[in-house]
Amino acid sequence: MKKTLALILAASVAAGSLTGCGGSGKDSSSAAPDSGAGTAAGTETGTAAAAGEKQTIEFWYHASDEQSSVMFEEIFDELNASQDQYEFVYTGFANKDFPDAFATAVATGTMPDVVSLGFSNVMTYVAMDALHPIQTEFEAWEDSGKIVPSLISTLKDLAGGEDLYGVPYGYNQDLSWYNAGVFNEKGIQVPQTQKEFLADCEKYADKDSGTYFFSLRGNKPYDNLLGWLFTYTDGLGYEGSYFDENGQCIINAPEFAEAMDAYVDIYKNGWVSGDSVNNGFNEMVAEFGAGTALYIMHNSSSEKSHKANLGDGNYGITKALTNDKGRYFTSAMQPNIFSVCDKGEGADYSGAMYLIKYLCSADIMNHMDELMAKVPTNTDCYETDWFKADHTMQTCMEIVQDENFVQIQNPYWLTSYFSFINGDMTTDFQAVMLGEMTSQDCLDKWADFLTKEQAAYKSGQ
Repeated sequence: MKKTLALILAASVAAGSLTGCGGSGKDSSSAAPDSGAGTAAGTETGTAAAAGEKQTIEFWYHASDEQSSVMFEEIFDELNASQDQYEFVYTGFANKDFPDAFATAVATGTMPDVVSLGFSNVMTYVAMDALHPIQTEFEAWEDSGKIVPSLISTLKDLAGGEDLYGVPYGYNQDLSWYNAGVFNEKGIQVPQTQKEFLADCEKYADKDSGTYFFSLRGNKPYDNLLGWLFTYTDGLGYEGSYFDENGQCIINAPEFAEAMDAYVDIYKNGWVSGDSVNNGFNEMVAEFGAGTALYIMHNSSSEKSHKANLGDGNYGITKALTNDKGRYFTSAMQPNIFSVCDKGEGADYSGAMYLIKYLCSADIMNHMDELMAKVPTNTDCYETDWFKADHTMQTCMEIVQDENFVQIQNPYWLTSYFSFINGDMTTDFQAVMLGEMTSQDCLDKWADFLTKEQAAYKSGQ
């Protein structure tokens, strides 16, 4: 079942774009949804309200910036003005600050009512008893069928097949971004393959002037790095799975070590800035925006930064680099989800679900995902003008329908995987970049860890 998890993810959005796209989404718009049973049977979520007062429902967003905070505040102002039962309160956290803030809230019993999460850490929080399964509430929602059904199945599969721990509201796809203005000026052809890309990294690196073809991400490199490794090796024929038929992790095969060497040599050869070893998202985007790097790999969510830094028409998007077979693997395309925090047995979650249903209505999801450059999950959105006209959205849809695209099956069912990619993967990859560890030793360590974690998971099923 887990071997097909990411394949379902890829197929689900393609299917949603081709079927069941009824109307523009205005009928399931920003009109506040019916609240359902709003009387608490026991402990209420949110802050209990006195008679005649609104009940407070708190929402935390896990990856806020100035634009998204303004957007959510406007959405919440409109929602609060539209009904008299609830007072919805928005709090945003920078991506780097959210994990610690939420872990503290879990430990101290001060969780919000609704939280936005990335797909990769859902099972980590389920293991912490932080999330409430909402399959019953979701199935009772009259518009539940408009959320791409296979994405719901995927989320259930992640949790073992029955429980649903959130509603997906948008996903990102891995893309490559290039400086269209400079490419046109210098007559640079957009590289399509990894070999062409490596040649460009060498050709256009100018250490004396501090300009380079590529900005490499050494801090939290996982999506870029995994996409490179699996594409270079063609996944050894396992179609994006980390594990062979015996449950052994394959990523320490010699072919993967060769792939990592080729990627790290971009840094060791001086074809990228010396700062690359510590580059995170902000630094990578800053190099691209300043014109000191002409090409980066990142998902669709960064478009607003490129538009602000370079301006419309001065950047371009293209699919991820391919291998010699014309195939490409990416590690993104996991949906963000709205989850309900677990407030204990007998709690009333109607206010939390009221908010989720509102945020996942077509008009509101359109508004959110257009600003955040995410592909919507409400199929009504696919018929709207902005979606049809948006080049980035259409490129993302082309990718999931491309027979040469393979979704990497990241093992998010392992509760340790989120901490692994955010901790050991950065530390070890940086050690390889600095010559303190070989690619083979690094991948041996990762494969041993993941094989043991997968075996423990299987034994507990």
